[in-house]
Amino acid sequence: MKIALTTLCLLLGIVAGPHIQAQSYLFGPTVSYQYQKGNILKTGVYYATSINTSNILKLDATANFTWIQNKHAVIPEVAATFFSDMYILGLFARTEFTPYTVTPKIGISALTVLELDLGYGFPMVNKANYRPIKGFTTSLRFNIPLNTRL
Repeated sequence: MKIALTTLCLLLGIVAGPHIQAQSYLFGPTVSYQYQKGNILKTGVYYATSINTSNILKLDATANFTWIQNKHAVIPEVAATFFSDMYILGLFARTEFTPYTVTPKIGISALTVLELDLGYGFPMVNKANYRPIKGFTTSLRFNIPLNTRL
């Protein structure tokens, strides 16, 4: 798995490297997996913009698809992410808001395309007929930029 992921990243770098130009913003789809009291698949869109020479602000809106207590649920979510000193790898702080939880997170990102984070969900309101969605959470996210010339 490591070899396949490394090979994919190198090939993308070789193909895209000569064509990528500096931009002040990125946008595109995002797909992620999160574990928080159950498995959650997230899909949505994001918009990222540079706020100065080394920091990036990313906003995204997703639909969270989950299977909790033998029931399907789709939970809307908005999030804001602040990347500090983004080079190839960078640290970020993120806050996710759903109708039921507020989840601050910290994590590490590779070129803002691949993100791994850890956080804690604080309950605001309980979802009817479900156990509370709260507690420690971790997620792996892929952001696919559409406005790069490949």
